[in-house]
Amino acid sequence: MAPETKLSVENINLSGDKRLNSTVNLTWFGTDVDGYVRHYEIKINEGEWLKTQIQDSTFLFDIDPDADSTDIEFYVRAVDDENVADPTPAYIKVPLKNSPPIVSFDKASVTEDTTNLVISFRYRASDPDGDATLKKGFVRANDGAWLEIDLNQKLISLIAENTSTLGKGNAKLYYGIEKNASLTIDGFVNGGDNIIQLKVSDIANSESKVDSTINIYTKAKTSDLLAVGGHNKSLSATYNALIATNYQDLDVVDYARDGGKYQPKFWDPTFRLLAMEYDKIFFHTEEGTTSNPFSGLDGTLLDFAAPVIQQLIDNNKKVLVSTSFSNGADLSIIGDILSIDSFSSVRGQAFFTNDSFALSTDATYPIVQPANFLLAADPFYPGVNAEVFYNAQLTPSGGWSGPRCVAIRRRNNNNQVNLVLFSVELHKLNKNSINQNQLISKILNEAFNW
Repeated sequence: MAPETKLSVENINLSGDKRLNSTVNLTWFGTDVDGYVRHYEIKINEGEWLKTQIQDSTFLFDIDPDADSTDIEFYVRAVDDENVADPTPAYIKVPLKNSPPIVSFDKASVTEDTTNLVISFRYRASDPDGDATLKKGFVRANDGAWLEIDLNQKLISLIAENTSTLGKGNAKLYYGIEKNASLTIDGFVNGGDNIIQLKVSDIANSESKVDSTINIYTKAKTSDLLAVGGHNKSLSATYNALIATNYQDLDVVDYARDGGKYQPKFWDPTFRLLAMEYDKIFFHTEEGTTSNPFSGLDGTLLDFAAPVIQQLIDNNKKVLVSTSFSNGADLSIIGDILSIDSFSSVRGQAFFTNDSFALSTDATYPIVQPANFLLAADPFYPGVNAEVFYNAQLTPSGGWSGPRCVAIRRRNNNNQVNLVLFSVELHKLNKNSINQNQLISKILNEAFNW
């Protein structure tokens, strides 16, 4: 005798918006009075019978393009140990409707309301019918054309093709941390306001609602020098004034302002793409740690920036760093990149008094000294690929002994200076302002002039 087949649900009486989405779970079973069920065969609509050993499955049914609903005819029959198939297969009509997909910006990842050159963001895309039904994603800037994007790439950065040209034009689109742009998008405003929009479509060509960023003012590039600030508002103003006095112009990013709110959510790619647009970078910061507003990771700004600084140097950029270090500072991230071998392991402190000097190993550079008594200088042993640039006349305290080096410089294979690091912050070397200004001017205009 032939086997019998049953579906756990005999009918689905749904219509209109109550129809099922395209992902449906079905269950069946079979019996055979004179043997046993060896396997099952299923058929969808007018398709072929397909053999299976299972008794349930979740099906992702196709809905024809541009259709918002359809009916799926599903058949299943048991086959017994004598290879006899149920002549009256179990049958059910599955009423389906297509649900539009959903896309949204990860709001926490989006660049704040003002940015220099680069807009970066993450986004999410899904479909109630199953994410496998997603087909295409699109992005546009302002009223520009929609541009198809790779739905597998969820981190995107935009930067103008010509970062020094004001107005509406094309922008390069980067996925993740890639070094070369994948796409070009139109409608991007350099030196103006930008609203970025996203939408996605599914296999039935149903489109999601459009999601938009806030209005993001995108500053243009006005100089070949970028000043990266990691101090409070007052000290950042001091550094900007020092640079402006000794260099023709500068662009500024302040990553300590408002509790670090404006530091990059993604140092790579956001800061990397920004810094790569400049020939010279002046990075000034204090020793304190901060928390990244997106990742929640803690570290100094130099910890976050160090891998990008390495890429800058590798790409023939010139970097000046002015910083200080906390007691027992961890050099695991920045040590090799900034050519710091180690600090003294002897207990105590090194004082830098206001009647002492920092002397350069290069006779063409001025003597500098602090206007105030510095209780804890940060001399260090240079890495093997660096040369001592400034030694300080330090006063040991508490039995301290160690190096006198407070600045190094490093050269590339062509003997050109591409990195200068001061471990005594340059704004503190201000007792003789003429010498202080001359020092900064010579680094930016002479040492970095290649």
